[in-house]
Amino acid sequence: MNEVRALLPDNKTKFFYSSAHIFEVESFQGNSKISKADLLNKRFDTIRNIFKNNYLYLDLKENRLTHIMEDPQEVYDTIALVLFGIDAMKGFMNLFSKEQKEEVRQHLGIEMQKINNYSATEVIEHLNTKLTNWGTNQSFLEMIEYGIQQHLDGKNFGLHNRIAGVFELLDMFGYWKDKETDTSNYARLWDADHSFFASYCDYFVSDDKRTRNKAKVVYSIYNKDTKIISVRDEK
Repeated sequence: MNEVRALLPDNKTKFFYSSAHIFEVESFQGNSKISKADLLNKRFDTIRNIFKNNYLYLDLKENRLTHIMEDPQEVYDTIALVLFGIDAMKGFMNLFSKEQKEEVRQHLGIEMQKINNYSATEVIEHLNTKLTNWGTNQSFLEMIEYGIQQHLDGKNFGLHNRIAGVFELLDMFGYWKDKETDTSNYARLWDADHSFFASYCDYFVSDDKRTRNKAKVVYSIYNKDTKIISVRDEK
């Protein structure tokens, strides 16, 4: 925490946590070294010590973000009542197989090493050009909006859902693509969640280069001024 504060101009900066800080460990089933319950309790204690129970609460029905004081155990117990929602999110993030994603990149002619060197603005311009040449008649953002329109509850989707969609498409198109694992799609959902909540803050602190670069594109698209920093002082 001292390393983070050293990067900030004001040592009175307040730190906030969100549901993503808790539920990104939800898929952990436990092992011989630590049980799931112990891992969750360890995460709760970390949140209490670092964030002092400053919680960013998202009202999904109202698409409204508010700051409240809430113990992480209480947050977990409340959201755990609707665990079916977590399962639904897992299913959504696994709509496309690894092979299907590779096929899309090949059809579009996207070179991952090349696109990873583009700035946030250049990435969107590049993808728009590739999509147009492919004959989709849709820009990158239009693909996001089209997907939302097709969803049964799409009219209630807000920035939270849109950022998740941007993260998923960027990864599918190969931009700072996550390493493929059994949980990588689910983990990316929480990376998008962190980026969403941080978009209402002055700073987003992350040592995950893939997440930082995707977040830069998100903030460029939605005109967010959040500064992205790394404790390791990485770009």
